[in-house]
Amino acid sequence: MRKIRRLAPLLLSMVMFGSILTACGNDSAQSDSQDAAGNANGKVETIVFAMPSFNRIPDDMSKVTDAINKITTKKIGVKVDFKVYGPADYAQKVNLALQSGEQMDVFTTLGQFTSYVSKNQLYPLEELLPKYGKEMTAILDKDFGPDILKSTTMDGHIYGIPVNKGMSLPINFVYNADMLKEVGYSADQIKSVADLPPIFEAVKKKYPNVVPFGPANVNPSDTMLMLLLRGQNEVDFLSDTTGVGAVIGNDGKVVNFYDTDIFKNGVKMMRDWFNKGYLQKDAATTSISFSEMIASGQGFSFLGGYSGMEAAKALSAQTGKHLEMKRIAPYYFETGAVNLVSWMVASTTKEPEAAVKFMNLLYSDADLINTILYGIEGEDYVKIDEHHVKFPEGKDASTVPYTAMLSTGIIGSESLQYQLEGVNWSDVELKLKENKETKKSPYFGFIFDQSEVKAQMSAVNNVVNQYLPGLVCGLLDPDTTIPEFVQALNDAGAQTIIQNKQEQLDQWIASQKK
Repeated sequence: MRKIRRLAPLLLSMVMFGSILTACGNDSAQSDSQDAAGNANGKVETIVFAMPSFNRIPDDMSKVTDAINKITTKKIGVKVDFKVYGPADYAQKVNLALQSGEQMDVFTTLGQFTSYVSKNQLYPLEELLPKYGKEMTAILDKDFGPDILKSTTMDGHIYGIPVNKGMSLPINFVYNADMLKEVGYSADQIKSVADLPPIFEAVKKKYPNVVPFGPANVNPSDTMLMLLLRGQNEVDFLSDTTGVGAVIGNDGKVVNFYDTDIFKNGVKMMRDWFNKGYLQKDAATTSISFSEMIASGQGFSFLGGYSGMEAAKALSAQTGKHLEMKRIAPYYFETGAVNLVSWMVASTTKEPEAAVKFMNLLYSDADLINTILYGIEGEDYVKIDEHHVKFPEGKDASTVPYTAMLSTGIIGSESLQYQLEGVNWSDVELKLKENKETKKSPYFGFIFDQSEVKAQMSAVNNVVNQYLPGLVCGLLDPDTTIPEFVQALNDAGAQTIIQNKQEQLDQWIASQKK
């Protein structure tokens, strides 16, 4: 569960700002073909579809489930048992179903793709996609490129479908624009992370009760330092969230990232910020998110990974403050950045064809996608125009009967999703453009098979959870803590993981040359 929480900042960066580009193809013609394929034998098959929601989950889901089934039974002859869980409970609920034999057909990774593969919990899709997933794969090829399914392919088998969204998440400095102006600075003066300390100092001087900088997420806290360092230095963690066993640049050498100068210098910067009072003293352990601090007028800024340029509008609406953002570091596509959120079919499924038909519709049918995200038109949302919606008069996300609007970045295709009122339509065009233009690691498509080092991976992850929050929040002294951290990682089996990764990577590189 702590791993899921550690991934939460990145996931929320993905999910909060989903949007629409245009309808991909003719929905009517597409639906006719799917209807014929789904109902040829007159049988309606039932699958379980489990989705994480970052919004309040209502006790009664029947109305939305009925609306979903009205679409799916007509178009593909599939009935859906729609299950929704909070992000902290999602992986546990899915794993329990997979292990107990309870029906579970379509679910998402939330950062655990390779773990599911290593446990043989995923159904291979390569033989089903040409017949039942044509629209879905065509949309992905168009919006990202033909190599996207390399990120979910292991041992020749396709085990998942990455969500179709803005995947490039450059690091942005998010700040209270009114405060920035009051202390005499402008966004034009911010070029990189090195430009931030003088601004923090000015904020601290003018607003003594305001914390200049804070972690994007808590429990455990994350200042987005790892994402910043990855983009700045072209670090590929080789489809592994522990951070042990990374390649920097294109030399093909697997190293312990926590024992590199890049990491050491990064946490020394955070330690300097902490010592100068730019972070709150309990930054590593606080249970109060920094967006709450900003909303209460007690916080100034944070770093976040966001696709497109419109995220600040949603953040402003969330906090009630005038927030703007400035890009300060690029993104870098590694395999894990793409398969981080992918949709998969359980190996225990009894209806694999029905599951893939549903996934295909999940990526290609605007009615289905927006019912799952926004609920019932007129009750849960109101359409403003062809592409934009708002909440009914007097309602918001916490008071409508149903919404999963914060899950826009983990469901289907952004290009078919409604956008909230005020979000610029052209932002999705930018997101999809940057998907194709963002630099990819030379090792894109390599996926680390953890099956031989599962015990070491678990032990290493526990060590990372123990040390990393305090280091990235500046609470711990890097000079004394990093040697202790690296030793604890080695004691937990880090070198075995690194050696195993190196062997697999060498084999993968050799296979690419054939």
